[in-house]
Amino acid sequence: MRELAMSQYGCIEFSACMEGMNEIAISYWPTMEHIAKWNDNPEHKAAQELGKSKWYSSHQVQVTKIIREYGKIT
Repeated sequence: MRELAMSQYGCIEFSACMEGMNEIAISYWPTMEHIAKWNDNPEHKAAQELGKSKWYSSHQVQVTKIIREYGKIT
């Protein structure tokens, strides 16, 4: 799904990490329209349903806007 999102739907970056049974996944998109098109993809919808029914007992989605970013990357 990651490759599909990046190659065909405009996802700029995707990263995920796990701690115990908790997973956080972050994806960056250029516009809300890109996100909407990705959410309408049938393969993505099927993967979401599989995740809800098989792997995750609960989930939460947050759509946020980065107001400011700073730091040092080496």
